[in-house]
Amino acid sequence: MIKDMLRLRKQIKQEKPLVHSITNPISIHDCANVILAAGGRPIMAEHPKEAAQITRTAKALMLNLGNITDVRMESMEISRSVAKENGISIMLDLVGVSCSDLRLCYAETLLKGGGISILKGNMSELLMIAGQPSHSIGIDAGKEDALTEENISQITELFKALSQETGAVLVASGKEDLIVGHDEAYVASNGVGMLSEITGTGCMLGALCTTYLSAGDPMLASLLGVTMMGVSGELAAHNSKGPGTFQLELLNQIYGVEETELEAKTRICRL
Repeated sequence: MIKDMLRLRKQIKQEKPLVHSITNPISIHDCANVILAAGGRPIMAEHPKEAAQITRTAKALMLNLGNITDVRMESMEISRSVAKENGISIMLDLVGVSCSDLRLCYAETLLKGGGISILKGNMSELLMIAGQPSHSIGIDAGKEDALTEENISQITELFKALSQETGAVLVASGKEDLIVGHDEAYVASNGVGMLSEITGTGCMLGALCTTYLSAGDPMLASLLGVTMMGVSGELAAHNSKGPGTFQLELLNQIYGVEETELEAKTRICRL
């Protein structure tokens, strides 16, 4: 699997796919830069009158529900519909659905429309979209929802059913990342606590997954996305004095981490 991930990373750097990202202003700068670092070309258009035209030119579409507005909601639905019609892969990031009825209902509407290839969120957000109780604190996952040895089997089966229902690969980010398709599941164990000390890393992970999704394989894109973020975070923390230098070094590592180091540090287990 790691060989396939490395081939995908190289392919994206060679092809430089256009990635249309409709995201929140809090992390838009970081998302654009991480798409560039991964090898893609970002375009962050969100006006409803140009959303369809822009989406048609892209290889993948990122929809992020953070800091949601009426304009962005209108544009996301337009772009989702156009992407589905044109076979363009879509990543939906469920930011805040566990603390906002508005976002939850809207996310359900987008899912019903179809075409979503990757469904990403923290554990509380994905439990909420699966119709289960969650314990979020704002947009952060609650400790009660964390992945444990006791609940991993139950959550994996729940998410496999949701994957079957939606057609999407689920990416649950956390201390350990859980990646689930309708008939397979993986735990990725890379990462470092500093990733939660700066804003936007969850959105950046979504941008990474979307960039790799442009090649068309949602499971491989998800595995490479969480691995790149986790390994790059580990390396960045080692070379940083605090959150300011960590943020800069994280981007450097996503851009330039050596294949040998990525292969040596990757920790993925199939369930």
